[in-house]
Amino acid sequence: MRALPTRAAACLIMLPLVPATPAATAGLDQDRYPPGTYAVDSHRTRVHFQVKSLFGSYQGDFIEPGGTVVIHPRRSGHADIDISFPVDRLTTGDASTDQMLKSASFFDMDRYPTVRFAANDASIGDNNVLAIHGELTMHGQTRPIAIATRFMGLDPDILSGAKPALRFTGNAAVKRSQFGMSYGRPFVANRVDLSIDATFRQL
Repeated sequence: MRALPTRAAACLIMLPLVPATPAATAGLDQDRYPPGTYAVDSHRTRVHFQVKSLFGSYQGDFIEPGGTVVIHPRRSGHADIDISFPVDRLTTGDASTDQMLKSASFFDMDRYPTVRFAANDASIGDNNVLAIHGELTMHGQTRPIAIATRFMGLDPDILSGAKPALRFTGNAAVKRSQFGMSYGRPFVANRVDLSIDATFRQL
């Protein structure tokens, strides 16, 4: 991972990460999306962010999230999602850049310690491509966001051999200025691209 120059680092504030994350949807049978409560696997879930600038492309990750996805038992393919990424675990590969992004000048981690994605009764069509609409909260501001998510498979829990695990990947884009993070413009792009890799394990 490339370290961010101090100036470009600021732009990362935009990272919404968050997020973001997958769940179940409409019209899908219970064999593929067993109903119940799933906890996010904090070790296998991350949101990778990337932003362009005059200096190149800068990137980093939000890691170690917490939260749940609840697949409705009586409404096949519907789910409630609530996932938060701690700003403290934001990483760009450069300690000084990380510290700057977490300071009051940017994410203001002391006042806003998490980036959160939430969706109620999320639903999609009956294929592997999930269109999940929810709200992203970052830097004290909440905005709507759409995540194009792909279901990657249902696997038994490798630790217990019993509980299923759902894996998703996804993509989204946000404008950091909508969250009060405009540092570096126009030299650093307003658009931030997000790549999501998420695993959920049934409780």
